[in-house]
Amino acid sequence: MVRRVSLTINRYNWSSLAMLFTTLTLITLLIDLAYSSVSCGFGTKSLGGTVPSGDIVLEYGSGVPLEITCNLKTDTIIVQSLFHAGKDRSNKTKFPSHRIMFYKNAEIVPKQYVTIVNATAAQLRIPNLPAGQDTYYCTLLLDYEHRKNESHGNSGVDIMQSYVSSTLPTVGHDVIGSNTNRSQQLGSQVGVCFNRVYVGYKPAIVKNFTCISKNWVNLRCNWSVSENPIKTTYTLIFRLPSRTGGRIFIKCPTDSDVRENYCYWDFNTTPMYRQPYEFYNFRINGQNVLGNSSSFFNFHHYANIIPASPINITVVDKTESSAMLRWSVGPMTNFPRELIYKIEYKSQWDSNPEDWHSVITSDVMCIMSLPSNQTNSALYSTTCKENDYYYYFNVTDLKYPSAHYDFRIYVRSSLARGEDKWSPPGNITMKTKPSIPRRPPRIDIGSFESITSLIDNSKRNIYIYWQEVDNSEKCGDSFEYRVYYTSTTKQNESTIHYSNEVYDSYAKFQELSTSVGYNFIVYSSNKEGLSAEFSTIYVPSESQGIEKPILLTKMAFDEKGVFELSWKNSGTMKLFTSNELNYYTLFWCDNVNHHPYQCNGYMDWTHVPSSELRCNITILNYNVNNYYRFAISSNNERLVRNGTNSYNQINYKSSGMVWESCTIQNNINARKVENVWVSVISSTFIGLRWNIDCADRTGLISEYQIFYCTVVSTKNNVCNGFMFSKTISRKAAQKEGGFILITNLEPNTTYIVSITINTNDGKSIHSDPLQITTLVLGGSWYLKQEYPKFIQ
Repeated sequence: MVRRVSLTINRYNWSSLAMLFTTLTLITLLIDLAYSSVSCGFGTKSLGGTVPSGDIVLEYGSGVPLEITCNLKTDTIIVQSLFHAGKDRSNKTKFPSHRIMFYKNAEIVPKQYVTIVNATAAQLRIPNLPAGQDTYYCTLLLDYEHRKNESHGNSGVDIMQSYVSSTLPTVGHDVIGSNTNRSQQLGSQVGVCFNRVYVGYKPAIVKNFTCISKNWVNLRCNWSVSENPIKTTYTLIFRLPSRTGGRIFIKCPTDSDVRENYCYWDFNTTPMYRQPYEFYNFRINGQNVLGNSSSFFNFHHYANIIPASPINITVVDKTESSAMLRWSVGPMTNFPRELIYKIEYKSQWDSNPEDWHSVITSDVMCIMSLPSNQTNSALYSTTCKENDYYYYFNVTDLKYPSAHYDFRIYVRSSLARGEDKWSPPGNITMKTKPSIPRRPPRIDIGSFESITSLIDNSKRNIYIYWQEVDNSEKCGDSFEYRVYYTSTTKQNESTIHYSNEVYDSYAKFQELSTSVGYNFIVYSSNKEGLSAEFSTIYVPSESQGIEKPILLTKMAFDEKGVFELSWKNSGTMKLFTSNELNYYTLFWCDNVNHHPYQCNGYMDWTHVPSSELRCNITILNYNVNNYYRFAISSNNERLVRNGTNSYNQINYKSSGMVWESCTIQNNINARKVENVWVSVISSTFIGLRWNIDCADRTGLISEYQIFYCTVVSTKNNVCNGFMFSKTISRKAAQKEGGFILITNLEPNTTYIVSITINTNDGKSIHSDPLQITTLVLGGSWYLKQEYPKFIQ
């Protein structure tokens, strides 16, 4: 007696592929296999075997079907017992081969693919299998379990089942097959044998073959292969295009070509990296049981080198607009082909930090070292020689003096193509040399303010305003503005008078004469000196100046950064004449502090024709945390004759700046009248006064309406009866300075009074109610001096 292998399947473990064959090989049944010639492989004990045995390999699309014949051993107790139970319900003879079943993985193969060969053999035949890898099992059905409402007597199957049950560990009760008779259920099965079936392809040509040399010290080749259910191996060999090398095939140093589809060489591998050869001839051989393939590649070695980053980068010379860079390239110094360099740079003042300026060139200088007495002109004439170590390039046309620049240097072979062949960058940061400032600050004809002294009207303070120079144009340390005017002494000597105070956006001159006109000069200055150019502005005497615009009003819209400015003409400004131009300048200043602080932020302006009295301004880069102040000046430019009939000189005059006098929001309907008080009172009338709102200047207000009524009690501001009203037009209110007389009142009576603004679009809310008690009858009237604090 020897060990027998069997398998019992039931519906509870039907989907387990591993269980199917593991049970086949682990569960044992004692079967007499002596004198048997059918086997399921060497050393495997089973009820039979398959032909062919072992793995089966088929080529996809070849038209060859899968054929597996399952043979049972006739000299086993189980098979012999099935001969004794060889009758079905119709009393037809049933051989053991009728109980042979085939599985594909865990699924029963339909009966249409199974043919009975003889009493102990059945054949599986499936044409046109799809590509893939599957396991086919051959099993023997031991018995059928009848439905419970059917009866049957003992048979040879019952005797055999009794024997198996006493010796075989069962795995469950039964398994139902989709192709069995529904009046019966499959019972226990015993595994006979199995085959692994591979349906695939001959070796395909490899794809995406690429080789890259890193810094000319190693080489790595990679490729990809098509998926194939059949195990396929690929090996790489190459030969060198020379008389000797062309006859020798060189293999991959390791089996990485077989395992991972790549190969790597350097100076320590065997065989080693062949650095001096410009071309390689590669061949990749594919092999499996269906055949062989070969892929050939002529590889241009020197066009597929990615150098390492340039090293030892330094700045050996610099000016305010150039930088002489020096670097080395390590092993690539001896590369036998030309190298190309890409130099990228950006400054701290570039608006977009992602934008780099780029220079691609092969026009570099390479020498072993730079002698201390070597000049730039001599350096340019140096010829590159073999084994030279240092490379030089002078980057010119740098825009900003005294600015930090970031440089990135790339290198690649001149034979390479594509942006992916550049080396990683080598980096360095440097600062250009300083220079004098690029320019003076911008000044407009009217960017000054003249304020007469309250103590001595013959003296005045003059403020000169300008637009700040951008930081990128300051060009050096210790930047400042120099502002002065000159005067001539009786001895015809010129004297320079510098400003008393200088700030970022303005300079102040104190106690200048109101009867003298001054010509101011403004420079930009740093440690290197004054700007080459200067700005000038003329401030006329008070008697020669143009009258200023009045009532400059700022309306702030809901949209951030949008303002409407309106103003009034002084009445003396003239329109165009043949030799004269009149216009306004509107200024705005980005200021952190509110009035009365001077504007010390960024200032800008625009010119407006003298025919306009309103203008919309949109401020770019609006900052909600800052306060924006506005000013206006009236300007005049007159052409002056040169003594003949032609004009060759322009005479400039300006009123100077007038700052805004009030600010309103455009939603004035939501505003209420502030600062209402009683200025006169008697027993039958009161004089009501209020502060005229600057919104009145915009023309949106049509009238003011005053509401009043008696109250229930002095502690309750509820009307006791009818509410009266009285209306005054905007013009009348302006003329009276915000005053109205309310008459026909009751003596010794308490009233509440409030005011609303009537606009073209609707009414605003009521002012805070004011409670007033008239005098007793017969009393005289008097002025009240109860003035609330004005809200700025």
